[in-house]
Amino acid sequence: MRILFSGTPAFGHLLPMLPLERVARRAGHATAMLTHSSMAEAVAPAPVLHAGPTVEAVLAEVTRRTGADAGQDMSPATAAEFFGGVRVDLGAEEAVAQARAFAPDLIIVETADYLGRFAAAVLDVPVVTHGVGIALEEQLAQAMDAAAATRLSALELTLPEPRASVDPWPACLQRDTWQPPVGRIAIRSEAYESEAYESEAHASEAHESEPHVSEAQEGGDEGDGAKVAFPGRENLPRVLVTLGTFLDEPELLAGIVDSLAGPEVNVVVAVNPSAQTDTAPIERAGVRVVGFVPMRRLLEGVDVVVASGGAGTVLAVLGSGIPMVLLPMALDKPLNAERASAVGAAMVVDSPDQTGKAVTKVLSDESFAHGASKVAQEIADMNSAETVFTLLLEHVS
Repeated sequence: MRILFSGTPAFGHLLPMLPLERVARRAGHATAMLTHSSMAEAVAPAPVLHAGPTVEAVLAEVTRRTGADAGQDMSPATAAEFFGGVRVDLGAEEAVAQARAFAPDLIIVETADYLGRFAAAVLDVPVVTHGVGIALEEQLAQAMDAAAATRLSALELTLPEPRASVDPWPACLQRDTWQPPVGRIAIRSEAYESEAYESEAHASEAHESEPHVSEAQEGGDEGDGAKVAFPGRENLPRVLVTLGTFLDEPELLAGIVDSLAGPEVNVVVAVNPSAQTDTAPIERAGVRVVGFVPMRRLLEGVDVVVASGGAGTVLAVLGSGIPMVLLPMALDKPLNAERASAVGAAMVVDSPDQTGKAVTKVLSDESFAHGASKVAQEIADMNSAETVFTLLLEHVS
């Protein structure tokens, strides 16, 4: 089978689909990722079929058309213009051409991607959606669908209904009013790890008598968050600070790190993939700054995570049973933070200077670790990517 994955060119939109893509490819199916080519390294070795603009280009065009800032505004009108409007206008022709050349039997799209669904409509190919965050409110989803449907209507086509909906979010983190939709298939989320590193790890396990260290690992702080050393402070709790893969806010990070100077903790600061580490908070005793490190490695040995509440970060951290302190910033982050707090797995703060006291509270109050552990167990009980892929084949056939 030929399976095309399609998503917005952003880490948080593409990485959740990688476990399913890897299962499909390793089972012998032909796979590809339909997105902007700038994401090629992140999804490697899955081949990328370049289609559509960058997120930055879409943001600029939305602002030009509407005056709104889609990076901060989560209203139905603005989100619809971003996902169902501008992205389709600027990328549909390219997406259809790439999809036609690939000739997929199935297209799997992340929930907010309409380039893949547009191509599925034109080529009359079955489509499956893959969630990346808490289920969208009905008004928001309808607005995005309507914007894309308007573009398709010019070709006398309709937006295809998905055969199934793959969902990595456990029920406990959904809204209280949420009901599982027909065709939902729950999938166990996985903290991101590069496939090359996984292969090296397996090779090292198979040749324990010949230990091998990759160039990335030799980089120490840059290559592996778990290898960051704190000489003479090894007994102290470890706190990971990350604003995710989209935000680049050096001053905000500095404020958080300053607040953490109070508690006796070791702090690892993971900066945005595009940021320069020399613009991040100055390293001092008990603080280390690292560049982009896959989340699975960053979380090793961590006791508390301080984050802005991005969907991918929240799922990865709680899936590992680690409590959080969240400083939510725009878009879906306040909702993610509210849900993590509601299940007792996180403490929410309003400003960077509150971070230190919140971390002390989370470390001293076992209820937060217990709440995170309960979420981790619910995630662990969800279907593996292998099981989900088998179920999808049944749905499509």
